[in-house]
Amino acid sequence: MPSKRLGARNWIAIILIGLVGQLSWAIENNYINLWVYSQSQDTLYVTLMTITSALAATLTTLFMGCLSDRFGKRKVFIAGGYIAWGVSVFLFGLINYHNMLNLVGPAMAITMVGTFMVLADILMTFFGSTANDACFSSYLTDVGDSSNRSKIESVNAVLPLFGNIIIVLIAGLMGCVSYLDDVAFPESADELSGPWFYFFLVFGIIIFVMGVASLFLLPKDKIAPNKDASFWTSLTYGFRPSVVKEKKVLYIALVAFMAYNCAINSFMPYWMIYFQNPSTAGGVGLEGMDFYIAVGCILLIASIIAVVGGFFMDKIGRMKVLLPALGLTVLGFLLIFFAKNMAFLIVSGIIMMSGYLLSTAVLGAEIRDLTPKDRVGLFQGVRMIFVVLIPMIIGPAISQLTFSVSAAYVDSYGQTGSPAPNGYMFLVALGFALLSLAPIIWLLLTKKKEAEAPKQANPC
Repeated sequence: MPSKRLGARNWIAIILIGLVGQLSWAIENNYINLWVYSQSQDTLYVTLMTITSALAATLTTLFMGCLSDRFGKRKVFIAGGYIAWGVSVFLFGLINYHNMLNLVGPAMAITMVGTFMVLADILMTFFGSTANDACFSSYLTDVGDSSNRSKIESVNAVLPLFGNIIIVLIAGLMGCVSYLDDVAFPESADELSGPWFYFFLVFGIIIFVMGVASLFLLPKDKIAPNKDASFWTSLTYGFRPSVVKEKKVLYIALVAFMAYNCAINSFMPYWMIYFQNPSTAGGVGLEGMDFYIAVGCILLIASIIAVVGGFFMDKIGRMKVLLPALGLTVLGFLLIFFAKNMAFLIVSGIIMMSGYLLSTAVLGAEIRDLTPKDRVGLFQGVRMIFVVLIPMIIGPAISQLTFSVSAAYVDSYGQTGSPAPNGYMFLVALGFALLSLAPIIWLLLTKKKEAEAPKQANPC
């Protein structure tokens, strides 16, 4: 099949809108974690943010994706969502230890920082999931087909890492970190709040401007409104046993992606904290520019590998890449557990992230191919339950249990925080990655059986 041409306008929209969206998700998935940790020294709030964000993202995507199908609209939801998303990102800069200390006093300051962070994260996730998870993701499915989907998914898969690279560079220049050497908490929280305020201000403006630009950049919606059934009937369509049976391969792919993402979410919310924290708190202890060099090298090289790999997937068959990519991920988890110096950390991180991106591109493209074309928005919510909600609850919760072997942080007021992240989270990830092998093999065998069925029916 000849590859479908997307045209310059669609590619520009995919890259720019996707990249700016991933800047915000990178902030939400990694840098807000650093921010709340810098103001509380407690990973419990990182775990709570991860879980509540997953719940908010799933419910939002399910409802708003279904609504966008019903009205036949993507553009207005994307543009309006990005504008509100930018405002919500800026609000994080106002939530700091000093403000909470003045509001409620030292005994409750950390609790209030964590609580307000969680609430602000839910608000941010609502706008972000409306714009990105529900409607921009539906737009990507609308404009692609099986001839070019791996290319689209490979670009889409690396945008989070490019987003992280940009944020790492800007955050490094601004001095946005979660930990300060030789400065005790809460004094370090006050010292860090200034750079973080401007960090959230800058990225809030960028996301807001992208929302305005989307009104002109995105082409006119071409999908037909789907009002054949009531909203509730449409909302529950993807959960009917008859639909699961009819679209068995799609649900097997979703189960495979769910198991794999449990592995990814076992370390993803915590890895930057782990890189920065000192060895006495269970971390690696990368200081200053060493942290930014290590993270930048891992993200940049893994992104290049994933993009190059993605452009070959459609030619050789994307499913042939899945098991080797899973093998890379498993190897990366094993190596990074033992990595304690910078060079070893970079090499193992590149292997781990490359496997992650390639596997994600394959599974993501497969799910888009199998998604019913008349219910694209609705199935973004179904996808979120399998790919985001369940993994983001299970993965972080299991990793949190392993943190008990790390030293807990005690601030100058005598309050004890939760133990810090440690390398055992990568062994948790390794275990989930090995478990994902079963549904992945099930998917490969089912695909092979379906491909062979027409040949057996027509032996000539």
